[in-house]
Amino acid sequence: MEELETEEQFLQYARNGDLPGIQRLLEAKTRREAQINIDCKGKSKSNLGWTPLHLACYFGHKDVVEELLKAGANVNLPNNIGDTPLHKAAFTGRKEVVMLLLRYDACATVINGTAQIPKDVTQNAEIRSMLEAAERTEERKLEEKLLESAREGDLSTLSQLLNRKKPPDINCTDLLGNTPLHCAAYRGQRLCALKLLKSRADPNAKNKN
Repeated sequence: MEELETEEQFLQYARNGDLPGIQRLLEAKTRREAQINIDCKGKSKSNLGWTPLHLACYFGHKDVVEELLKAGANVNLPNNIGDTPLHKAAFTGRKEVVMLLLRYDACATVINGTAQIPKDVTQNAEIRSMLEAAERTEERKLEEKLLESAREGDLSTLSQLLNRKKPPDINCTDLLGNTPLHCAAYRGQRLCALKLLKSRADPNAKNKN
């Protein structure tokens, strides 16, 4: 099979919710009878820059979405205007698809080309609540990572976190009320402490002791 033709067919199956067609091409890929990039991006007017996962999410084909995710589709890959599959599912109000994407670690805080995260593009209150909860979970994970990198003196990770478009709260606290700056100072992690101070960490924050 010609690669481009096969990928165009793959995109069409995803758009139309044709699960048997998707399964057939994925099996052909496994048997090396077809060369398909599961994250291929459309080149025609109707699907330009969209992956099969974007299309299946936008049109609400939950079974196809699940099949693609199981086969290793990139859940956070943006299209040409920065929308992830989660943006597309949220925009068209596909609640079950949104839940499925979150189960596969879709990021609820990716900013698209119009400076919107997935919750900003939905009109559905239930989806918005789900995305806000996912956002809080993600934010807390990043805060814990920041606290840990300050504690361990991992300057590279600490810098990466602080340089994100939407960095974690630099004055977040652990269970004892310690900020990343406290953690770095207590452990003698001088370079991390300096980086935090340069990034405007509050030197006067109090912990619970």
